[in-house]
Amino acid sequence: MRLLEINLENYRNIRSANLSFSTDRILFLGKNGQGKTNLLEAIGVSSTLRSFRRSSMEGIIKEGEKECRLFFRFLEDDGDESEILLGFSSRGKKMVEVDGEPVRKLGDFLGSFPAVCLSSRDFRLVRESPSDRRKWLDLMLSSSFPGYLSNLQKYHRALRERNALLKIGAGKSELAAYETLLAPVAAFLVEAREKALTQLVPLLTKIYGALCENMETATIRYQPDKYLTNKEDWESFLTEQRTRDLQFGNTRHGPHRDDFSILLNKADARIYASEGQQRGLVLAIRLAEYSYMHQQLQKIPILVADDVLSELDQSRRDNFRKLLPPQAQVFASGTTYPSDHDKEIWETFRVDNGSFSPEKLKS
Repeated sequence: MRLLEINLENYRNIRSANLSFSTDRILFLGKNGQGKTNLLEAIGVSSTLRSFRRSSMEGIIKEGEKECRLFFRFLEDDGDESEILLGFSSRGKKMVEVDGEPVRKLGDFLGSFPAVCLSSRDFRLVRESPSDRRKWLDLMLSSSFPGYLSNLQKYHRALRERNALLKIGAGKSELAAYETLLAPVAAFLVEAREKALTQLVPLLTKIYGALCENMETATIRYQPDKYLTNKEDWESFLTEQRTRDLQFGNTRHGPHRDDFSILLNKADARIYASEGQQRGLVLAIRLAEYSYMHQQLQKIPILVADDVLSELDQSRRDNFRKLLPPQAQVFASGTTYPSDHDKEIWETFRVDNGSFSPEKLKS
C-alpha cells in the first residue's frame, strides 16, 4: 500500500494542503504546533476513521468552518489505484466514499487501507487503564480478524441491554434472553483475543530484542476476566452471576473487563520498566502490530511515526531505523533530522503554520 496524494481542506490548523509523494520515506519537519501531527493524524484517519491522538474526533474542523474534507489516492499492492473521500461536519455528520461509492458500515471499510500509527500517546498501553489496552486490541482485531467487529458490536449491544435490565431489577426470563445473546459472542471474543496475542508475542519478542540488542526480553500475557471459550459455559456463568449482578446493577464479569500485561524480563513493565524501556516497548508493540496486520491482511500497511525518534536514546534510535520494514511507506515527523545521514534518505516537507513546502530530494 502506498499513499500517492493527500488533499486536506479545513482540517485542524490546515486551511488547504495538496501533497504528492514519490518515495517510501517521507519526513515532516517544523517547530511544535505547526501542523505536522495534524497531517499524520489525517493519514491515520484514512485507515480507521478515527484519531490516534485522542478518543474522539472533536476539534478536527478548522475553527470558524462548518466542515472539513479529506481526499486520499492510494496505490494498492496489486497495482490498482483507489481513492477515498471523507467529510466531517460540525453537526456530527460523516461521509465516507471509496472510488465514488458511499460506505455505510465501518466493517466494510476497516482493513481496506491499513496503517499503523506510532506516537507518544502509545504510552497508555503500558501505563494506563485496561480500557486503553482493550481499545487498542479491539481496533487491531476489528481491522484484521474476520468477524471480530460484528461480534464486538453484538456483545456491547447485548451488554447494554442486560445492564439496563439489571438496573431495574428485571426478571429471570428477560435477563436470560440477553444472556443467550451474550454467551456466543463472549466466547468468540475471548478466543480471538487469545489467538491474536499468541501470534503477536513472538513478533514482539523478536522486535524488542533487536531494539535493545537482546539485552532484555519482552512479552505479553493475556488476562481474560473469565477464561471461557464456549457459549454453554458462558450461559452457565452468567446465570450463576445473575443474583450478584442484580445487586450491583451491572454485568460485573466478561470480555469487557479483559486486560493484558506487558512484561519486561518477566516483570510488569508498568511497575518495573524505566521510561526509556517503556518507550522501546510501545514502539516494539506497534512494529509487531505492523507485522501481524501484514500477515493477516496480506497487505502492506503504511507506517506513521509522530516524533518518536526524539524520545529514544541513540542506540535504540539507530536500531529502530534498522527495524523499519523495508517494504513499508513510512511517514514521520520531527523538529530536526535525527542525524545528518537522514537528510539523504527522506523526502522532506517543511511545515509552518499549516503550510507544507517540499524540499528538493538529494540526488
